[in-house]
Amino acid sequence: MLITDKISDNGDPSTDIQKFESLKLKVYCSRYWWFEIWKGHRMSFPYWRLYWNKNEGAYIHLKKRINLLPDHIYLIAPHTPYSTGIINQNHTVQNEYFFKCGRINSKKEERLHRSNGRILHYFTHFTLGINYDSVKPGIFSIALNKRKKKNLDKVLDCLLSDSKVFQLEESLHLYNLIISSMLDILPDISIEKRITPKILSIIDYIEKNINKKLTNEVLGKTFFLSPNALFKTFKTYTGKSPKSYISQIRIEKASDLLLYSDFTIDVIADKCGFSDRHHLTKAFSKAKQISPAIFRKNVGYF
Repeated sequence: MLITDKISDNGDPSTDIQKFESLKLKVYCSRYWWFEIWKGHRMSFPYWRLYWNKNEGAYIHLKKRINLLPDHIYLIAPHTPYSTGIINQNHTVQNEYFFKCGRINSKKEERLHRSNGRILHYFTHFTLGINYDSVKPGIFSIALNKRKKKNLDKVLDCLLSDSKVFQLEESLHLYNLIISSMLDILPDISIEKRITPKILSIIDYIEKNINKKLTNEVLGKTFFLSPNALFKTFKTYTGKSPKSYISQIRIEKASDLLLYSDFTIDVIADKCGFSDRHHLTKAFSKAKQISPAIFRKNVGYF
């Protein structure tokens, strides 16, 4: 019981100190496209994907084929090497990646593409922070209930008006769709090991300064740790050495900028901490088995 005749300066009636884990939700894109050909192989990228198809006929494959149904949405965990396709699609293209598709900009276009038998596909790419992005690969199917359908409809209305700017209401509906879907699968995802606040601070520093020279000595001095202590602590909680993690983040940021910006490869190399475009191309090709230029042209959008 609380009986008081005054209130604290911050307006909180309790003196209990509470801590809340921050959620670093970052949405990279939200799009509605038609597909006539949708051939993707090992579509593995460092972000979550949310899929919804308005009509049947397409599938994704990870160990087994999962048909994409209009009454479900699908969450694909980061680094999941799945494939995509359209049922009974006959084409002779030998490439691992081949897409015939485009944006849907109006309800009239939506009706036209559907009448022509094309797949109507909504997708969004997002990340949630290292604790929730470092999960085991997997694909999760979620029933599309009334609330999620309302969120989705509001997002589609924005996209079908050919808007590139999500106002507060549309953004909240998108965030609600993502967060409510993540809550549905939370019991089913496996988080290897929760990262401590100290390591999260180091990771946050790395991400904000990825274009700078980041050595164990530099990071240790910044966080009052010896280089050896930094190495051991970082690897204990992330499973990677600081050097290996920094290399991964540089590749991931380069991937994001290749897909979601108009920067040249030279500029991207500089922003991601590579000495030049040749350094970026060598590291990127080794990590992704594909050059940055081809990656930007053919991969990762859907």
